[in-house]
Amino acid sequence: MPKIVATELDWIKLGLQKFADGGIDALVVEQLAKLLGSSKTSFYWYFKNRAAFVKRITAYWQDMATTSIIAHIEQHQALEPMQKVRRLLSAMFSSVEGKDFVFHLRKLGNAEPDYAELLLQIERQRIGYMSSLLAECGYTEEQSVNTAELLYSYYLGWHERNKHRILLTQETEKQINLLMPWIEKSF
Repeated sequence: MPKIVATELDWIKLGLQKFADGGIDALVVEQLAKLLGSSKTSFYWYFKNRAAFVKRITAYWQDMATTSIIAHIEQHQALEPMQKVRRLLSAMFSSVEGKDFVFHLRKLGNAEPDYAELLLQIERQRIGYMSSLLAECGYTEEQSVNTAELLYSYYLGWHERNKHRILLTQETEKQINLLMPWIEKSF
């Protein structure tokens, strides 16, 4: 039976899942090829080496978990800033799909400074976007930055506690309903 030729996106999605489960050590080309029903030649068609593969995985994750969420919210120009805050909270608390991706990225960043810088940029992007929404809602610059930092730290702790659970829609609503009155009262 002939091998299946996996697409670049197939490799990236599986790599993202495996990285989230076990970090860089889980990215063994032969094992990934077997899971994809493909040959490892397919891997080298798309990626020069494992380092290039990790860069593509992290870029894909950044786009999927940050950039595209912001773009999706911003395309709804008619929304009031507080509605955008609500949508952002909904996106934040509706999925724990990435499991330990941030943990493993942070760990990789300890060994490779480029990844520490990448995670710092992503966190700045996330906090900066929330901060800008809060500023549009009437927060002062200091209030918006501090509140965005606090919300992001809350999210990280919440994610850590829930990353191995199957989330119900009610859990997302619970977090939004818990945070929105506090956000609205803070300014």
